[in-house]
Amino acid sequence: MEGTDSGAPSDPIEQLEKRKEDLFGRLKGVSSRLRYKKYEEENVRAALDQKFRETGINARELRRRKDKLDFLIATEATTLTKEREMMKEMKILDKDLEKASEVERMERKLRLVEGDIRSAETEVAQIKKEIDDAKAEIRAVSEGARDKLREEHEKEWQEKKRAQLMARKAARDEEMKKETGPYMGGIDEQGVDLGSIAVIKKKSE
Repeated sequence: MEGTDSGAPSDPIEQLEKRKEDLFGRLKGVSSRLRYKKYEEENVRAALDQKFRETGINARELRRRKDKLDFLIATEATTLTKEREMMKEMKILDKDLEKASEVERMERKLRLVEGDIRSAETEVAQIKKEIDDAKAEIRAVSEGARDKLREEHEKEWQEKKRAQLMARKAARDEEMKKETGPYMGGIDEQGVDLGSIAVIKKKSE
C-alpha cells in the first residue's frame, strides 16, 4: 500500500521500544554536551578568578571614576600641572579599563556557558521524563497483553472443561440407558409393550 513505511514497527510494544531507544540516543548526546559545558565552565571560572586575583579590578568603579574625571576635565578651569595630573590618571584608568573589558568578556562568556548548562539540564530532565513515560506505556501494554492472553487461556480452559463435563454426562446417560432400558417400556417391532413384558418377567423371577 502506498504511503506506508514498511520499515516502521507495527507492534505497539516495538514502536514504544523504538521510541525509547531514540530517547536514549538523544539523552546520550545531550548528556555529552552537558559534560563538555560543565568542563568549559570550570575552565572559564578558573581563568576569571585568576584574572581577578591578578588585577583586583572593579570595572563599575573604574567607569564611575573615569566619568567623574572626564567631567572635571571638561568643566573645571584648572592649572596646567593639575590638568596634566588628571590626564595621567585618565591614561591609567584607560589601561585598567582595557583589563576590565577582558574580565567583562570572560564574565559574559561564563554567563553564556551557565545558560547553556541550564538549558542542557532542562533538556536532560525532559528526556528522562519521556523515557519514564515510554517505560510506563510499555509496562501497561505488556500487562494488557498478558491480561488478554490470560483471559483467552481462561476461556479456552472453561470451554475445554465444559466439553469434558458434557462428554462425561453423555457417557453416564448412555450407561444409565443401558442399565434401565429393559425397565423403561416401549413398543417393539410387533407392537408389544416392552414395559409390560419387563414387569411380568420381574414378577416371575
